[in-house]
Amino acid sequence: MFSAPNERSVPSLPSQTEAETLGSADPGLVQSLFQDNQILRAQIAHHHQLLQLLTHQLATPLTSLSGSVHLLAEPELQQNDRQEFLGMVQQQIGRLQDLLADLMALRDLETGKLETRRSQFAVVPLLQEVIADYPAQPFDCEFEADLPLVWGDRWQIAQVLVNLISNAMKYSPPGRVIQLGAKRHQGGVVEVWVKDHGLGIPIADQPHLFERFYRVKHRDRENISGTGLGLSLCKMLVENQGGQIGFESAHGQGSRFYFTLPTEPVHFPELAPDCGAQDALPPD
Repeated sequence: MFSAPNERSVPSLPSQTEAETLGSADPGLVQSLFQDNQILRAQIAHHHQLLQLLTHQLATPLTSLSGSVHLLAEPELQQNDRQEFLGMVQQQIGRLQDLLADLMALRDLETGKLETRRSQFAVVPLLQEVIADYPAQPFDCEFEADLPLVWGDRWQIAQVLVNLISNAMKYSPPGRVIQLGAKRHQGGVVEVWVKDHGLGIPIADQPHLFERFYRVKHRDRENISGTGLGLSLCKMLVENQGGQIGFESAHGQGSRFYFTLPTEPVHFPELAPDCGAQDALPPD
């Protein structure tokens, strides 16, 4: 069970007497101690916030599951009602599974357990492979001719595309065309985008869109479920290739999400190449 840190667990700044004592010590050591103190306080505050958000994400499906299971135990429950509640149970279990998968993916990325195998590959065949998994969804594709090869982990980029396409479908009317494209961009990168003509994102929510657990709260999407982790995961995966991710959106008019991939190898001095466990997130 998670427990939020209380006030005693947050380090306090040195008192005046302690500061005077530290004042006679090596100035470099004092500065280092103050910096460590501030970093620790920031980390504790960040973890506290994540725990609060995670608790909120878990509360809704667990409450729904508890109520549905209780009603399913009623012997006089009609068969139609029983099937409806079973469907709700299945839906909430799927929601918890999605939340767990996203959390594990974020953990593996942050700890280096997700193995990254960067190589040179063509973007267009990957895009075609991904959209082939959505035979009922109409796509309008716009691929620039003679695109250069890009560098990155092909499977990780596929996960970004799956997430962006799934979001576009989720927030668009059923059967509405989703636009997909790739073009050469300045700075030695290829830009890939997914555009929908769905709900769009209110201006007030746009600065927070890539924050973990953040979900737009508006009456036009009250019945759309999600974990609030997908875009955060996309951002980390794209940056793991040396690229950048962004979006353009107008509320009620749809959204265009785009990301870049380098055409030359990117050096990551802070990371050991191909570190971690490949089985952390097995491909489908």
